[in-house]
Formats: sequence, structure tokens, C-alpha cells
Amino acid sequence: MHTVTQIIFNPDHPNLNSAMWIGGEQAYIQEWPLNPEGHPLLHLFSINSSKLLQHVHVPYLPPDMFISVFSTYSASEYFLDQVTYTGDELEWNENILAGCTYVSVTPHAQTSLSPTLTIPISEVSFVETQLAEQDFPAFSFFSSTIPNGVNGIGHLLTHYQLVCQIYSADFPAPYKDILGLSDASGYLFLRKGPASAEAPLDGLFFVQTS
Repeated sequence: MHTVTQIIFNPDHPNLNSAMWIGGEQAYIQEWPLNPEGHPLLHLFSINSSKLLQHVHVPYLPPDMFISVFSTYSASEYFLDQVTYTGDELEWNENILAGCTYVSVTPHAQTSLSPTLTIPISEVSFVETQLAEQDFPAFSFFSSTIPNGVNGIGHLLTHYQLVCQIYSADFPAPYKDILGLSDASGYLFLRKGPASAEAPLDGLFFVQTS
């Protein structure tokens, strides 16, 4: 058994001043990211790391940083293949490096407004949850331990550290398929050290599903 910090979405309590919020039109970014097709990415969630660390222990989360996570999304067209990474080199080049998802990590609290649709903003709360070694967790949580079901990413762990899993079905309706399928999970990783050819991005976000 080991303990993780479950993230519980509270769509009835929108709050941009919280330690973490889901959706909303504001994100910690100066220039809104675009995917390779030139479409604005959808803001998934943001974290004020200093505030978050006052409430919960998140291993390897850097203090005094503002983190926003974005992804390609379409309500009418299939997009799961654009946000998936399972260790394949083509997925790495065409999805992650090309900007189908994006992670902003900055010491500045400046925010910008989304030029596209937004998920209704939700505050979150946290609860400590026990996971057994055989569990395949179908919920959102902070953990430094790679959960069961994640495939093909062992090579990332030299330069990147898992921060959290975000479960698609936790999002408020009608966005429960926000990551491509309702049972898909997204994974936020942050770079451990300075940029290099092997670790060119400050953060990674990608999706996997069974």
C-alpha cells in the first residue's frame, strides 16, 4: 500500500485564487499556445505551487512556480491520437514536441485569457487515499510513483518526474471526454534539472488509455 493525494473536482465552487483550479479562461501564460494546426489549446488546469504546498505534500513540485497545462481538444472530431504518448518516437515528435499539449512553468503570476472555449472553472479539494500495489487508479491524484497502467515512459524518468495523474471522467459534464475518452488519463511530468537535448521541455503532459 502507498498513499496518494486524490484531487476532487468541485465545479460548484469556482475560485481563481485557490492553489489549483480546473478549466476557466485564465492561465499562467503570456502567449496562448497553439497546436500544430494553429488552433488554440484548451486550458485544462493550473497550479500555484507555493499555495498548493501549504496544503498538501507534492513530491518534486518546485516552490514559487506557476504551472498551467493545455491540450488539443475537439467536441466534434477525433483527437486522441494527437495527445497520446506511449514511448513511440513518432508520438514524441508529432505530439509532444510539436505542441499538441503544452505545459507552462513560470515564476511569474501573470495570466492571459483564453481565445477559445473554456471548461467551466472548478476549484479542487484534496484527500489522502490508499492504493494497493495491484490497483489501477481511475481518479485524479498527486503522486511521485508511476501508477499501474502507464506504458512506455521509463526512459523519461532520468530527466522528468511525475507530478500527477488527471482522470478525464473527473471533469464536469459535458467535458468528461476532455482527454479523448472518458476513461483516459493524462500525466503531468516536470523536468528535474536544466534543459538539454534529452529534456528540452520544462514540463510534459500526455494521455494514455486502456
